[in-house]
Amino acid sequence: MPAGGDAYVLRWIIHDWDDDRALKILRSCRAAMRDTARLLLVEAVIPPGDEPHPGKLGDFVMLSALGGQERTAEEYAQLLDRAGFRLYRVVSTTSPMSVLEGMPT
Repeated sequence: MPAGGDAYVLRWIIHDWDDDRALKILRSCRAAMRDTARLLLVEAVIPPGDEPHPGKLGDFVMLSALGGQERTAEEYAQLLDRAGFRLYRVVSTTSPMSVLEGMPT
């Protein structure tokens, strides 16, 4: 991981992995980052409730075929916290993808 960047962008990466492997990736980012840098995750964030969402089907595929998982905003917040970040905000887009902004703690 290159050190000293202002922002680190991971697009559709973390959902591929279980929590232990995702933490390894996130902690590697954190170790390379300055305290003023930002981590941007572009992922499908599962909304609460029973409303249809494309990420829910993706979650089934990830769990059954690849060992990863789609996550809720709260699950991402917990994962980021364990890796040395604070979830600052989740920015929805017009697509099923959202941008999660993490700040180093």
